[in-house]
Amino acid sequence: MKKTIILSTVAIVAMVGCAKVQDTYTGAPESREIAFQALTTPATRAAIDGAVFTPNTMEVAAWDVTNSRDFFTATTFTKDATTWKGSKYWPLSAAYINFLAYAELNAGSATWDLAGADKAASGVTLVMADNKTAQKDLMYAIGNGAVTKSGNNLTFPTNVPMTFKHAQAWVRFMADTYDSASGDKVTLTSITLNGAKYNGTFTVTHTNYNASSSQGVSGAWSALGVTADVNVPNWTPAAIAYDSSGDGVYVGDGLLIVPDDNAATADWTSFTIAYTLDGNAYTYTYTPATAADANVDQAKKYTFKINFHLHEIEILPDVTDWVEGGPTAVPVF
Repeated sequence: MKKTIILSTVAIVAMVGCAKVQDTYTGAPESREIAFQALTTPATRAAIDGAVFTPNTMEVAAWDVTNSRDFFTATTFTKDATTWKGSKYWPLSAAYINFLAYAELNAGSATWDLAGADKAASGVTLVMADNKTAQKDLMYAIGNGAVTKSGNNLTFPTNVPMTFKHAQAWVRFMADTYDSASGDKVTLTSITLNGAKYNGTFTVTHTNYNASSSQGVSGAWSALGVTADVNVPNWTPAAIAYDSSGDGVYVGDGLLIVPDDNAATADWTSFTIAYTLDGNAYTYTYTPATAADANVDQAKKYTFKINFHLHEIEILPDVTDWVEGGPTAVPVF
């Protein structure tokens, strides 16, 4: 979603799929390490923009559907070239395994086993600490893989594709000048997003974690923290040039914020633009018209484009005419 805001007179989730490739082994069984191929659903340096999973680690739990038991509990998988590994191996027997993972939790804590003891992959409760400075992009995903047996042949998945979802919303800003006459005359100092929240509890539920079909995953926020006013990071004050393409420039990295999952309430209150004109400092605060205009959703990116529109001062002079002071007789003798 992109919104354009004109300051006159200086007064966005696609799924990425991946085919499963399997290797077949004949004769004596041999171990095969479990590896994940991680992708993200497109939503900086803080937020992951696009479909490439960049974190070095993820936390994973797995359920053995075939044998109805935990396959393994919370385990750290670390990037190894193009996949993520955690020194876990596929069983040397036919088995269907479901996986649950999360990544980029800022401090806080994780509690697995939503469905009860020894069911780690059923879900996880993530308590995220204050994220306004760290700006970790909390994500979660599910995946599955099966070892199959035909005669004496075992077939192992080469890797387990996992498409991660974003738990937060991403608010971004762009800046441009309305026309060439306004270009390079305004220096944007900062943008502060007011009244947003940056911590809370995120509960991930793995639907049908113990089944071999119809698995799903969703997350919900609760126990959100207090609001804060935070400057958009990684922006150096700069003059805003006119962009004839109409795109402008991104202002820093934007901010990852925690939505309250209620469409009727605001997730932020306003944002304040600080700028200088002719060396003088000013601020302009934009306040949305309704609470719905300030509502955000998980995994959505919201871009506000700010157009600086200068109106040149024009002077229309006239002159106050003379007022007759009255005649004065001057006699000459």
